[in-house]
Amino acid sequence: MKYTLLLLGILFLNSASGQGTVTVNTSPSIDQMMDKFTTTNRAETSIKGWRIQIITTDDRRKMEAARGKFSGLYPDIKVKWNHVAPYYRVKVGAYENKMQLMGFLLELKNNFPGVIPVMDNIRKSELIGR
Repeated sequence: MKYTLLLLGILFLNSASGQGTVTVNTSPSIDQMMDKFTTTNRAETSIKGWRIQIITTDDRRKMEAARGKFSGLYPDIKVKWNHVAPYYRVKVGAYENKMQLMGFLLELKNNFPGVIPVMDNIRKSELIGR
């Protein structure tokens, strides 16, 4: 907190006096931590995000019917399904936060009354609305 206030004070004084350069001296340990943070985040290809689950059933034919119906209505949106015995789950979309999916979830309720938002591991390249 003190570091932030000091930095803001320096920025204010420099802007008031008309000077355009600010030099911030940090310790080597801070620089190392920031480098590690940047490297780690670049290496991460997936995040915890949200998808819309349109059906959960133990009947493969119902799962395939729901998947086909969705693909017919929304051909541009990728559909993912998985089987964790005894259930088949069909999920669509890829959102960074729950608020981003709510509009589409409400639209889907007309054709898929059992839709729910679910957390999932999502590749950053899949995210909708980025």
